[in-house]
Amino acid sequence: MTENEIILTHILQCKSIDLAINKPVLSKSQQEQFEDYKRRRESGEPLQYILGTCNFMGLELAVNPSVLIPRPETEQLVDSALKHFKGGAVLDLGTGSGNIAIALAKFVPQSKIVTVDTSAQALEVARANAHQHGVDDRIQFIHDDFYLSLQAGRSPWASACNSHAFDLIISNPPYIPTNQLSSLPRDVQQEPVGALDGGEDGLNFYRIIIKYTPRLLRTGACLMMEFGDGQAEAIKKLVEAEGAFSAIEIIQDLAGRERIIKASIIN
Repeated sequence: MTENEIILTHILQCKSIDLAINKPVLSKSQQEQFEDYKRRRESGEPLQYILGTCNFMGLELAVNPSVLIPRPETEQLVDSALKHFKGGAVLDLGTGSGNIAIALAKFVPQSKIVTVDTSAQALEVARANAHQHGVDDRIQFIHDDFYLSLQAGRSPWASACNSHAFDLIISNPPYIPTNQLSSLPRDVQQEPVGALDGGEDGLNFYRIIIKYTPRLLRTGACLMMEFGDGQAEAIKKLVEAEGAFSAIEIIQDLAGRERIIKASIIN
């Protein structure tokens, strides 16, 4: 569908096929809403923020400017996790809208998930989404800066460091190098900078996650993370240098680009 068609189906609360069968006739208020949405889109506002929703793995999720808009590449991260993860405890670092945690909870009923995010506003969105999809009883939401807490071992979830509590740790951390933020598309620049900025080389969060999460993982468990174009080799070297992981796999996305790392603790 074109963006105009997406907007029309949202306003008319209909399906795309309905637009093809019957040419829509908008009321005056609907026409005004349509024009307002078009103006906002032309100004660079992301369509998902305008509509207030997005689709992630077949799940309708609420989104607003406090959360990163879930993308198809992250669907591939979850798809890859589902091939490995059949149940148990999950830690989702930087949950945002809750898309990863909610999808895992929906598709793996035997899962219990802990999510962490530094943004209280993002967690409000994630909680609402989890409630909407009936999985809020299996997801714990923690407001905390995991970047700092992993290093300090100070938070309730990080205090589990010595108990090897998790079967899967999953994350789509910020990975855009700071000096590239200003060159991102105009609509992407309207997303929360804290969910985009990965530091000077884009790898700040990966260094911390790779260094401090092995002690959170049980034997047979794995760490899975999404990363940006051209970052695969650098992240793989970070994992290898840590020495805690006994199996490392780089997974391509549907476009054939290296996009996901899976690091397992087998021994």
